[in-house]
Amino acid sequence: MSTDLARADVIQYLRKKIAEITESPELEQEANVHALIRDMGMDSLRIVQLIVHIEQYFEISFEDEELVIDFFSTIDHFASSIAKKRVCLA
Repeated sequence: MSTDLARADVIQYLRKKIAEITESPELEQEANVHALIRDMGMDSLRIVQLIVHIEQYFEISFEDEELVIDFFSTIDHFASSIAKKRVCLA
């Protein structure tokens, strides 16, 4: 995965994965990046699934202390977290 991946691509990836995990295909196009992902049908188990997908796809890992719900409360927060991790890898 290229380190210069555009933020829009990261957001689209997150929308797609959330839509798949929640079995709500409309979220791929309609998910508000600032809305709480809990309101999109993402419970703690689904968030863990999403984190696993993110770590594999972007070849990053999150430390245990980073794995708190507030850190991943919105698609925008997820995208920022991914961007920070990817900058550290560059």
